[in-house]
Amino acid sequence: MARITLRVSDLTGQEITNDEEVVRLVVEYHPDYTDPITLEARPDEIDIDTIAAKDFVVLSYYAPGRKDPQPLFVHLDDFNDLFTNEQLTPDQALQRAQQSQQAEERTRRRGQRRRGGRQQETQTRRRERIDYSSPEHAGEPHPGRITDGERAYVRDHLDEVNARLRQQGQREIDPADPTMAERYGLREEPIQEAEVIEERPPER
Repeated sequence: MARITLRVSDLTGQEITNDEEVVRLVVEYHPDYTDPITLEARPDEIDIDTIAAKDFVVLSYYAPGRKDPQPLFVHLDDFNDLFTNEQLTPDQALQRAQQSQQAEERTRRRGQRRRGGRQQETQTRRRERIDYSSPEHAGEPHPGRITDGERAYVRDHLDEVNARLRQQGQREIDPADPTMAERYGLREEPIQEAEVIEERPPER
């Protein structure tokens, strides 16, 4: 036996014959229900311009010590009555609060950019901080002065350092180059000739 399912409007009970014509109304807040409720209806059953509440304000009320807000649907006149400051109209108070909120947001974003920039700069410096006196980096081209540790390692392991530099495709250290010899302390000290003392036979 065939079974036919009919869709009807939750508002009028009329049959909905075309699924494409179905509209949904989600009841996000109702004083008698806690969960949202979805209603289906035909487009011609709802006149948005007529049912739209233009004189109401929707608020989220945060009670002290609570993180979850309570939704409030307030008539515009009742909302304006909340403002009792005689120096400012409700519109002026709202504009001032909005401007203050926007200024705080800009300040927060600038602070995040500054903190992010400082963190990135610190991380970059940490990445660039290389120990050139270590066996892995001694002899590599780098700005700044050559430390005594790097100079001593290059001097004592010149062949090993040049082999690594050659493998990495970098320039090698040439002891015959005066600049490199001076930079890494590779100059050979001149051999001082020993003073020859001529021995004379003892006088008779």
